[in-house]
Amino acid sequence: MQAIYQMDATGNFDYTALNPITEAENALAKPQAEKTLSAVRDHIGEIDELIAGSLDKWTIDRIAKTDLAILRNAAAEMLYNDDIPVKVSINEAVKLSKKYGDEKSYAFVNSVLSKMEKKIQ
Repeated sequence: MQAIYQMDATGNFDYTALNPITEAENALAKPQAEKTLSAVRDHIGEIDELIAGSLDKWTIDRIAKTDLAILRNAAAEMLYNDDIPVKVSINEAVKLSKKYGDEKSYAFVNSVLSKMEKKIQ
């Protein structure tokens, strides 16, 4: 999530230039992180389209950057990583939004991801 936030902030979706990924502390997490970040890099338009289509009375440019990074991370996992169950992606995204978002972020993220899940199925 933090790498996706950084990619958005810099406007550079080439995650290989980011130190947190190339110097991953947990070797087991690195392949999953790279798979998710590659999906974001390669499919950002499709991911953002799915997010935008799952918003009610809201536009993607109005989403807090931390919430957007969390949504992009979960969407990439849901769409392009069959190794991670959709429910796990949603649960992890809600946990991240509770930690990094404001007091209403987790409900917003959960709502958007639930709509995305229905569209994906």
